[in-house]
Amino acid sequence: MRKLILGTAGHIDHGKTTLVRALTGIDPDRLEEEKRRGITIDLGFARLPLGDGIEFGIVDVPGHEAFVRNMLAGATGVDLVLLVVAADEGVMPQTREHLAIVELLGVRAGVIAVTKADLVEREWLELVVDDIRAQLAGTRFAASAIVPVSSTTGEGLDALRSALAAAAADSIERSADDLFRLPIDRVFTVRGTGTVVTGTVWSGSVERDQTVRILPADATVRVRAVQVHGRDVSRAAAGQRGAVALTGLGRVEPARGDVLVAGAGWEVTSMLTVRLAVHGSSTWSIRPRQRVRLHLGTAEVMARVVLFTGEALEPGETGWAQLRLEAPVVARAGDRFVLRSYSPVTTIGGGIIAEPAPPKRKRLSAIERDRLDTVVAGEPEAAILALIEASGWRGVDESSLAVRTSVPPMTVDEVLGGGDGLRWLRIGGRVFDASLAAAARDRLVDTVAHYHTEHPLRLGIDRDELRRALPPESPAPFVEWVLGRLLSKGVLEARAGRVAASGFEPELDEDQRRASDRIREILGAAGLTPPTISELPPELRERPDLRSLLRLLEHEGAIIALGTDLYLAADALGEAVATVRRTFEPGATLAPTDFRRALPISRKFLIPLLEHFDRVGITVRHGDTRVLAGA
Repeated sequence: MRKLILGTAGHIDHGKTTLVRALTGIDPDRLEEEKRRGITIDLGFARLPLGDGIEFGIVDVPGHEAFVRNMLAGATGVDLVLLVVAADEGVMPQTREHLAIVELLGVRAGVIAVTKADLVEREWLELVVDDIRAQLAGTRFAASAIVPVSSTTGEGLDALRSALAAAAADSIERSADDLFRLPIDRVFTVRGTGTVVTGTVWSGSVERDQTVRILPADATVRVRAVQVHGRDVSRAAAGQRGAVALTGLGRVEPARGDVLVAGAGWEVTSMLTVRLAVHGSSTWSIRPRQRVRLHLGTAEVMARVVLFTGEALEPGETGWAQLRLEAPVVARAGDRFVLRSYSPVTTIGGGIIAEPAPPKRKRLSAIERDRLDTVVAGEPEAAILALIEASGWRGVDESSLAVRTSVPPMTVDEVLGGGDGLRWLRIGGRVFDASLAAAARDRLVDTVAHYHTEHPLRLGIDRDELRRALPPESPAPFVEWVLGRLLSKGVLEARAGRVAASGFEPELDEDQRRASDRIREILGAAGLTPPTISELPPELRERPDLRSLLRLLEHEGAIIALGTDLYLAADALGEAVATVRRTFEPGATLAPTDFRRALPISRKFLIPLLEHFDRVGITVRHGDTRVLAGA
């Protein structure tokens, strides 16, 4: 059974609700005020099963200009439109506005019903049909079927059902194997059940006892029950109208404009990068910083338009922009939206979302525009690759790809598996353009080489300093992955927290060699009571390369650092360890005074020496005592 959403559209009092009742036997007007006044104020719903395995969920919208915001809440998520024009009045202002709205929302197919056909002469009916055809010229509905009907006599209803079935045959059914999303258009309470939200399931499916989230509030709740057109079901899928009973709400109060979602990657955003179009019939242009009403899903929020191209967008023109929102929304790449003016309120245009949670931008380069065009075009592999390339050194969170493109999660996994290591890399839960790995390798190798040139006596560059060779937005797992590959392949070497080029060894000139030998001599003669750096002879302590010479001697194993300013000859340290182990049995608990009996040196040298013993595992400290470890 193919499940599609059919939305009505058209001017007030043209018979939309009456037609739905005639087609389905269901009165979509549910409010007492609607029945009393005889006009539709809010959204109504009905079910229309047709032959050939097609079932429509009908969303009946109000036609009055005062309720266009309600009409928009129902029109989003529509697969086909049933445009209703009364034969006795013909095309009217709200006919045109509703037609513009469904075009802007990307509805691709529709049928036009000419109602009240029994009230006019045949010649007049033909004129109305001709006028409708002229109004549709240049729109995507130019070739749509136009069917005269009478909801009173039943004339044309079978022909209308056939036309709807034919239009549905060319429509693409929404995927149930996707992230679940249901924009909420109605909230009410049922005794014994609790809070119930309704809406059109845009994608994916929802099941009884499933855990879902309400956004933007970001509340996690459980599905108590699911209904489709008043029938209890275990599951509601894309293309169906669903009523979902929720439990675990706490203090959260869902409202129209909120979204029910499941799956990873959804986030709330206050900015959207969009490809924007001003409708050709609009009397408005869009100018920089203009305040507008954004209609996305069932939400309406105020926004400012930041244009990336030109001084203004005139009717019929398209361009790139960023919308800065006054309230958060939930969006996915490829979503359609409508913009209406702040005051007086009228439809200006709309477009498609390219970046649902973008960085703040002031401009958009030609390369960035091309990539975003590819993202919204919808071809899975190209869209994913374009997004990865656009993400640069940051990479893109793998779990967000389905939201930041319009590609279902299963397809994302298939695409990523096919190109991993060739066009992109999956590292630490993020995906990177594979070409960045080569660029990163070059940067790291060049940085190490430059460091050796600048500091020929040092063993290598500090690992943290080397990481800073890559842009700061580079995630640590990516940096470590690239560095790890260089180390494993022997291009670079790790040396005590430093990194050097493979085979690099410091080279001393004759003066440095003499100074190095002099340091060895002084420390060797001093035994366990060596001079600090400030106590070395002036010709040594005043050398600018003294620290480098000390680190080099330490790397060679000739001396041991007991602190930042105190070094000990390795031979003296070895003799000290041997003395302690000859004097005391393994496992002995010793105080500092015990060590002083074995090593008669002052506290100035004893304490750094004992701390070194602790660091290397010769002793294990317990409070003020130490236990001697085995040899």
